[in-house]
Amino acid sequence: MSIRTVFGKQTLLATTLLAAAVLSTGCTEENKRLRLANATLSERCETLAGQNEQLTAECDRLRSDLDAQKKLQDEQQAKITGLENANQELTDGLQRLQDMYNKLASRPRRPLPAKLNTALQEFAAANPNIAEYDVENGMVKFKSDLTFPPGQAEPNVEAAEALGKLVRILNAPEAKEFAIYVAGHTDDIPIGRPGTRRKHPTNWYLSVHRAVGVEQELTKAGLTPGRICVMGFGEYHPVAPNQPNKKGNPLNRRVEVWIVPAGSFLTGISAPAPVGDAGSS
Repeated sequence: MSIRTVFGKQTLLATTLLAAAVLSTGCTEENKRLRLANATLSERCETLAGQNEQLTAECDRLRSDLDAQKKLQDEQQAKITGLENANQELTDGLQRLQDMYNKLASRPRRPLPAKLNTALQEFAAANPNIAEYDVENGMVKFKSDLTFPPGQAEPNVEAAEALGKLVRILNAPEAKEFAIYVAGHTDDIPIGRPGTRRKHPTNWYLSVHRAVGVEQELTKAGLTPGRICVMGFGEYHPVAPNQPNKKGNPLNRRVEVWIVPAGSFLTGISAPAPVGDAGSS
């Protein structure tokens, strides 16, 4: 073998080893780069997974809030519907009372017996701070500001005593043929105090409740319940202009006691007054 051949083989071997070394070094660097990229991607995936969990939890919370809001909205809508129905019932009731009131007002008035008329005039004269007597209509009007404590529906002591005296007049023989219609009225000042509003949500309620309060005193004093009718008109039938901006007028705060022919506006047969119910106590 010649020296040239040996030298050629050695050169080829050296070249091969050098190439292998270069390739080995290149692979190592690429592996490092790939491992670094993989670690970065893994870290990014973990970050995104955490953010996804947070977004999922937030989505669940928002969905829960939305469900709660939907439930609250449904409840509020149900309340609104209930209030609308109640308002319609009150409106219908007001119309019925309005028709009754108009019928009563337009009906030809039969004069009260002279003795009863005189007794009612004397009653009003003896209780000027509380009551007035309308001779033409046969109606005793009680002033609410002096008949009831503010925001209340139960007559005060002085008014209760006066109503007891009125019952003695209404139970006298000359009054026995008449029925008693009690009508409550208010001015246009809205119910303000929460405690009052819980008992009387609107002026309409207050007018009815005060009429009922008068009826209870009349019944307690001995007036036969079958002779009594109770109604309330709220602020809708003022006898004098209310002040601007719903500031009211004391003249409109009143309870009227009408003495009318028995059986008025009744479709059934009126029950006769119990025998012996007349007289005073």
